[in-house]
Amino acid sequence: MSEETRQVISEAQAGVMEELPGPPQATSSPRYSREAVLIITLVILVVLSVVTAFVARFYHNKIRSLADQWFAEGEAAFQAGDAKQALVDYRNALVYAPDNGDFQFHLAQALAAVGQGEQAQSYLLTLLAESPGSGQINLALARIAAHSGSKSDAINYYHRAIYGVWEKNPLGTRWQVRRELCEYLLSQGALTQAEPELIALGDQVPPTDITRLKITAGLFLRSTLSNRALNEYQLVLNDEPGDDEALGGAGTAAFHSGRFAEAIYYFEKLSPQKRADPEFASMLETAHQVRDADPYEGGITSREKATRAMNALRQAQSRVRECAQPQNSSSQSGSQNANSGSGANLEDLNATSEKMQSELHESDLMRDPGRIDAVMSLVFQMEDAAEHACGMPSAGPDRALLLIAGVHGGGNR
Repeated sequence: MSEETRQVISEAQAGVMEELPGPPQATSSPRYSREAVLIITLVILVVLSVVTAFVARFYHNKIRSLADQWFAEGEAAFQAGDAKQALVDYRNALVYAPDNGDFQFHLAQALAAVGQGEQAQSYLLTLLAESPGSGQINLALARIAAHSGSKSDAINYYHRAIYGVWEKNPLGTRWQVRRELCEYLLSQGALTQAEPELIALGDQVPPTDITRLKITAGLFLRSTLSNRALNEYQLVLNDEPGDDEALGGAGTAAFHSGRFAEAIYYFEKLSPQKRADPEFASMLETAHQVRDADPYEGGITSREKATRAMNALRQAQSRVRECAQPQNSSSQSGSQNANSGSGANLEDLNATSEKMQSELHESDLMRDPGRIDAVMSLVFQMEDAAEHACGMPSAGPDRALLLIAGVHGGGNR
C-alpha cells in the first residue's frame, strides 16, 4: 500500500472518530441547585429554632413576671397588716411558680398570721427537710410552737434558729432571736430556763452599745438577775449619766437587790417629772424607810442602832396585834383567822416580844450590841408570821422591816 493511500485512510478514520458521540459529560447546573436547597433548608431551621427559643423565653419570662408581680402584691399586703389578702396573692404567685421555696415560706408566714398554724407548719416542715439549717424556717416554726403552747418545741426551734444559717447580718440576727427566746421564756414565767439565755444575751453586748445594754438590762430586771441589770444600767450611765431610763432602771434594780442606799442615789438623780412616777416614788419612799430603820446600817452610832432595834420591835408588835384581830385576819383572802394555828402563833410571838421589851432597854443594847441580833431575829419572825396570816404590806414601816429581813437573812425576799 502506497504512502498516499495510508494517509487517505488515516484522515478518513480521524473524521469518523470526530463524528462518533463521546461519553456524556456532567453539567454544573444540577449540582448548584441541590446545594442551594440544603442551604435554604438549614437557614429555615435556624430561623425556626431562634423563633421557638424566643417564644419559649418570652413565655417563661411572662410566667416569671406574673409570679413576681403576685408575690410583690402579697408582700405589700402582708407588710400593711392584711395577711388574708397576702395569702391570696402568695397562692396566685405559686400557681405560676409552684416549686419556689421563697414563695412557699411567705405563704406559710401568712397562714400562721391568720391562725392556720397547722397548714403553715406543714409547709415549713417540708421546707425544713430540704434546708434543716435554715435560721428563718426554724424561727417561723418556733413562733408557731410558742403560739400553740408547745413550749419544749418552741425552745428547740428557737435554739436551732439561733445557731442556724442566716444570709444577712448573722450575728445581729442571732442576737435578736435569742432576745425573742428570752422574752418568750419570761412571759411563760420560766425564770430558771430564762436565766442562762439572758446571761448569754448580755455577754454578747459590747459596753458601748447603749441600745442593747438597755434592752438586756430591762430583761434582767424582769427576771431574778437584778444585780446583772444594775451592772448593765451602770454601763449606760457611764456614757449617759443623765439618762432617765437608765437611772430609773438602776434604781429599781438596786431596790430589788436590797441595795437601798444605791436605789436612793439613782432615784434622786431622776428628773422631777420621772421622780414623780408613782412606781419610782413608792420605791424611793420605801428605800428611805429601810435606810432609816435598819440597825445594821454602817456608819451609825451604837445609840442609834439600839434605838432602831427597839423601834423595830414596837412596830412589829403593832403589826402582830392588828393582824391577830379576828376581823383583820379573816378579811384577808387565803389567810388563816386569828383562832387558827397562825393566830395562836401570832399571840405567842406577841407574848414573847412583850417579855423581851420588859427585860431590855436601849442602854442594854448599847452596852451589848450583840443582843440587837436577838431583838431583830424576833422582829423578823413576827413580821414574817404577820405576812403569812394577813398578807404582804404594800408599803410603810412593816414593808421596810420585811425588806431589812431579806437583806440580813431574816427572810427570802
